[in-house]
Order: sequence, then C-alpha cells, then structure tokens
Amino acid sequence: MNPRDRLTSAGRRWTDPAEALAQQVTERIVDLVVGALDVNELVARVDVNAIISRVDIDAVLQKVDLNAVLSQVDVNDLAQRIDVTSLVEKADIGAIVAQSSGGMAREAVDAVRCRTADLDQVIDRGIRFLLRRKGPEPPPLPPVQDEPVQAEPVQAEPVQAGPVQAGP
Repeated sequence: MNPRDRLTSAGRRWTDPAEALAQQVTERIVDLVVGALDVNELVARVDVNAIISRVDIDAVLQKVDLNAVLSQVDVNDLAQRIDVTSLVEKADIGAIVAQSSGGMAREAVDAVRCRTADLDQVIDRGIRFLLRRKGPEPPPLPPVQDEPVQAEPVQAEPVQAGPVQAGP
C-alpha cells in the first residue's frame, strides 16, 4: 500500500467529521441571523428605484399576454368612469364647430361665386347676341382656388419733395 493513501485516509477521518460539524454550525448560525432580522426594516432599506432602473421594461412587456389582460377589463365599467362633461369642456366644441362651419361657409361662398361668374358669362353672351356685337369674347374665368391668394406687401420707395413755395 502507498504511504500517501494512508495519510489521505487518516486525514479524511479527521476532516469528514469536522466538515459535517462546520456545516451544522453554519446552518444554525444562518437560522439565528435570519430569525433575528426584521424583514420590513431590511426591505425599507432597499432602493426600489435602483432596482427598477435595471429592469428591461420592453422585455417584460413582450412576455405579457395583452389579450389575457384586456379580457379581464370591464369596458362598460371603464366607460362609466369617463367624465364626459370634463372632456367636452377641454375639447372646446365651440372652436371645432366654428372651424367646421367656417369651412362649410367658405365652400358655399365659393360655389355661389362660381355660379355667379357662370351666370355673368351667360348674360354677357346673351346681350352680345341681342345687340349683335362682334369682336373678341372676354377671356374665360380662372379656375377657383382652394385657398385665398395672399397679396404680397408692396414697399413704396420714398419720394423727396421739392421746396414748398407760398402762394401769391
């Protein structure tokens, strides 16, 4: 037999029971420490914001089954909680009505203008026919534009006046 093997077996006789004893002591110490801890105080010391900042919210949301979540929502109860009066006040319905009716009024005025211009041309042709006038007809009207044309401001150049003379 190898002399090393004898040393190893003798060492195991000493280390195995010591290791088992150390394991038992460690478990007992851990039980005593955990029993003495105030978990609420420990949790109060935790910086939740630091933990949340390390969480990948997108990865968490990808694991959520939205259909399962939405199937649990009572839509009728949710609709009853909506403060319609507050929404109407915030929406400024008057401005919306004015804007839409202003657009309708603008369209109506444009339609009347077009019809008036067409009528003007018909009357002009009728009078030219009755008076038997020959000559070039007036040019056709330009097409109606959707938006009004904005005239560019004209800048007048300063004019210097001569000397003022008193009358006789």
